[in-house]
Amino acid sequence: MHIVNVTWRPAENIAFEHGVLSWTGAEESKFTHLSPGDKLSWTIVGPRMCIGSRNKSGRLVLCPEHIVSNPGRARCSSCAAIDSMDPCIRCTGRICNASEERRTRCEETDYVVYLAVFNDQTLKIGVSTTNRVKTRWVEQGADFAAVLAEIRGGRAARRLEDLIGRRRGATKQVRTQRKISSLMTQLDLTEAEELAKRFISSLQEVLPEREVQLEDLSMYYNLDSLTARPLPWRKRSEPMDGMQLLGDVVGMKGSLLVTRIGSAFAVANLRQLVGYTVDSDSPVRMVTQSGLLDYI
Repeated sequence: MHIVNVTWRPAENIAFEHGVLSWTGAEESKFTHLSPGDKLSWTIVGPRMCIGSRNKSGRLVLCPEHIVSNPGRARCSSCAAIDSMDPCIRCTGRICNASEERRTRCEETDYVVYLAVFNDQTLKIGVSTTNRVKTRWVEQGADFAAVLAEIRGGRAARRLEDLIGRRRGATKQVRTQRKISSLMTQLDLTEAEELAKRFISSLQEVLPEREVQLEDLSMYYNLDSLTARPLPWRKRSEPMDGMQLLGDVVGMKGSLLVTRIGSAFAVANLRQLVGYTVDSDSPVRMVTQSGLLDYI
């Protein structure tokens, strides 16, 4: 399967399914659910191929050329040029480079500006459409989150996000390595609320006063069973082609997949797989990770 995205989507009983989207030869992308307990035996096959583009409805469209993507990018030049969502990714609300149809839809959509709190005490400001805000929180692996403001129109929401995100004590982006480093760090709800209140108190001239209640998101990640710090699945210097991702699925947090072999845990950023092909039928060459408990 040709990986095109890491996905969280709402499921029954106020829960989420998490996994990957891939092209399997058909024109529709396929969702592969990575459930706790699933056994993985994936071999990554290069080179990195173009994942296609998104049309005006946001639906993925297969790359017509199926060619190698540009270095460091998931799309070829042609698909990047026609992707309808690209102009919106880095929008700050000042200049709109989207198509007229998408701009009109954006102006008529309800958005929220939110505050996400991570276990290492990082505060992140972000924007989401109102109807998928909780999905957005778990997509990035936030530990706690709350809505700061509800706004009609994406440009207005982005301007507010940019204004608040520049404040001391907050950021608009949390790097993957910070999320990996804090996988076993615990921040309780009371501590998170204190951090949020102190930051929000500095926004009185920007936001109307309102009660902000953080939501605890830990239940969605299934990482309570971690008894040892997960080791990186691969070194950044190692080529992706030929790497094997092995073990039992423990859980996911954002794009981070935690697996287990014996008493050893490993963590992989599944976004690194986007554009690559995964072979789930190739033989396992060897298991390289061992835990301390394996020798006792």
